[in-house]
Amino acid sequence: MKPQLLIKAIPKFGRPVRNGVVLILMAVLIPVLLIIAGFAINLSYMELARTDLQVATDAASRAACRTFGTTANEAASQVAAKKAATMNPVLGKVLTLRNQDIVFGRSTRPSSNSKYVFTPGGNKINSVQVDFLSAASGSINLPMRLGSSSPKFAVAQRAVATQSEVDIVLVVDRSGSMAYAIDEISDPIILPKNAPPGWNFNGPVPPLARWTDALAAVSTFLANLSSGPHNATVGVVTYSHFSNSDLPLTSNFPDVNVALSKYNNPYAAGATNIGDGIYSSLYNLSNSSNRRSQAVPVIILLTDGIQNYGPDPVGAATEAANQNVLIYTITFSNEAAQAPMINIANIAKGKHYHTTSVGTLKTAFSEIASNLPILLTD
Repeated sequence: MKPQLLIKAIPKFGRPVRNGVVLILMAVLIPVLLIIAGFAINLSYMELARTDLQVATDAASRAACRTFGTTANEAASQVAAKKAATMNPVLGKVLTLRNQDIVFGRSTRPSSNSKYVFTPGGNKINSVQVDFLSAASGSINLPMRLGSSSPKFAVAQRAVATQSEVDIVLVVDRSGSMAYAIDEISDPIILPKNAPPGWNFNGPVPPLARWTDALAAVSTFLANLSSGPHNATVGVVTYSHFSNSDLPLTSNFPDVNVALSKYNNPYAAGATNIGDGIYSSLYNLSNSSNRRSQAVPVIILLTDGIQNYGPDPVGAATEAANQNVLIYTITFSNEAAQAPMINIANIAKGKHYHTTSVGTLKTAFSEIASNLPILLTD
């Protein structure tokens, strides 16, 4: 007879019955978690509102500064700032920018390594400060209600836009075709119609020459710089067969006219070497003792023709872009090839202007002076 195994139940110890405890914990924790989630969502919403308001504030200050640089009119600048604000809603809500939120003044730096300091008012305004308070249009509602009513909040942001310091090199065509009037076609055989009897190249520049028009437009440009908000230095490069760095960067603008007028007599014939002109201007910018590290480098390139000698100007423009140098291009006369100059301006993040008279040439230079870069300095 086989022995039978006796199985004895062993009581379970240390495992108390917990029926209903989990439900109690859930009842306590779920409201807490919801409150925490609500706070997180509201905080994210507030941060997004701050970001949106900063974008609107930056846009408003830039628009006001740009308009003031062009018009010197505070009322028009306020209108521009308000329009920019309405185009940049905060969390989908268009906020109101008030006139008292827009302050005109001047930003200066004690040294090239210092931050800009904004001072309201002044004689030579170059900056606009915008203090944008969301509460001016009513507080913003938060999405998560944590009590009996929907919570509200207000945010404020500030921006100061300043007409930047600029180091400019004027790159001016002095090829043979610039001796002709704007309303005539240059010809390697036929001399300019306004040339006096017996005139030939290497004599005084003829009356009504494109070169003379260019010098008049440059004088207008320098006058605009002098009276405008930008702190600028100007250098000069001219080019025909080869380029010449005629003047390093200077704040003494009469020197610019002197550097250019030396070609009035004698005025020589020559080809159009745009590429060499750009390379020389880059050398002028990088090697001038007056080059300022915080100033925006700018090239203004004028031609009345088409590249017919020397290095490819597209390669030169690409090098300028690599050095963060802006290039504004101006074609002067219907003989000028616009497409290559448009391409050069696009490569170097500038703008192209086409002109066919001394009046439109002066206007182009004036627009460039009014639309030089703007910095956000606060």
